[in-house]
Amino acid sequence: MRAFNFFLLCTSFLALIMVYGQKYRTEVVQSNVIELQQEIAGQKQILSALDAEWAFLNQPARLQAIVERHAEALNIAPLVVEQYGSLDDVPMRPKEPDVDGLDALLMSLGAGVDPSNLDGLSANE
Repeated sequence: MRAFNFFLLCTSFLALIMVYGQKYRTEVVQSNVIELQQEIAGQKQILSALDAEWAFLNQPARLQAIVERHAEALNIAPLVVEQYGSLDDVPMRPKEPDVDGLDALLMSLGAGVDPSNLDGLSANE
């Protein structure tokens, strides 16, 4: 019975030591979490300041003044409507598919010719 009591006493001391060790490890992890949260908050403040600066630097009126001041050196000119094409310039889709071209493609594929190969070598070579 004494041996059993001594065993229980030793295991309780061992459990006590393990609990205190876990407590201190938890406190270290908690302090690391707090440091990281403070660092994240600082980074968010920096990001907010950079967003505000970006918004200021990209104001259209400010950019327009810079463009006008350096237009000659940059060799740029304002866009005009004539630079864009019209819908009439876009080729329309054919009403019917090119059956002869599709047949020739399928026949060449059946013969083992790779249409993506520019050398004309067959796919089997």
